[in-house]
Amino acid sequence: MIVSIIGVGLIGGSIGLAIKSELKVKKVIGIGRNLKRLKLAKKIGAVDEITTDINEGVKNADIVFVCLPVGLIAETVKNILPVCKKGAIITDVGSVKEPIVSEVEKFLDTSYSLLPTPCHFVGGHPIAGSEKTSVKYASKNLFENAVVVLTPTKKTDKKSLDIVKKLWEKMKAKVKIMSPARHDKILSITSHLPHAVAFALVNSADNFEFAGNGFRDTTRIASSDPEMWADIIFNNQTNVRQAIKRIKFELEKIEKAKTKEELAKIFRKAKQKRDYYVHKR
Repeated sequence: MIVSIIGVGLIGGSIGLAIKSELKVKKVIGIGRNLKRLKLAKKIGAVDEITTDINEGVKNADIVFVCLPVGLIAETVKNILPVCKKGAIITDVGSVKEPIVSEVEKFLDTSYSLLPTPCHFVGGHPIAGSEKTSVKYASKNLFENAVVVLTPTKKTDKKSLDIVKKLWEKMKAKVKIMSPARHDKILSITSHLPHAVAFALVNSADNFEFAGNGFRDTTRIASSDPEMWADIIFNNQTNVRQAIKRIKFELEKIEKAKTKEELAKIFRKAKQKRDYYVHKR
């Protein structure tokens, strides 16, 4: 099996390391625009070959992972579909799924008969990583016990879905299957909103010399790539707006509490929910 990875950063590099560690593959090809970063990916063993020519990089691949910013994924998939070999499977790692899956499937519906090679697309999102995005932080263990969401539709090839699912399971991930729309609604609360809140909290604060570990821990993800997160939240803005309304409602409960016991009740509920979540993991 030949695997190509478009975008060899933290996630792409970790996929390469994990695949090479857990599966027998003929080779892993790293594709990108920055030759220096590609050379680093090869040096740390995340990929076997590198190229800045995307068509050359994917033409013989059995599996292609598209590990690019959300706004670039659909267009990249559409561009490589005519180049990939027959039966190739393309999957992605985007944090937003509905616009990507919808655009790719629309393209396939209108252009499939014109394509020289029928390929398959499976939407995916590994819920892993950190505020650090460079391949130098890549790890073969990044996906161990992490949840990976696959987002098939009625149009998704079932065999391809099963192959991608097994690939992630070989990388020690826990695979969940859901619709693109459900994924985007859930992640707007559990991932996209926390980043928005962290950015807002930092922008609301002054006098950082008085900020302790609590502030540092709460705002860690505000050090994430601003362009990447603007891309993610913009592409899921309807759900994120609803999530913001939801947190405003919870903040108003705290704001309007008239007694210490009211506040304690709100905080106890949150503690119980979080303790259960941490214990469950």
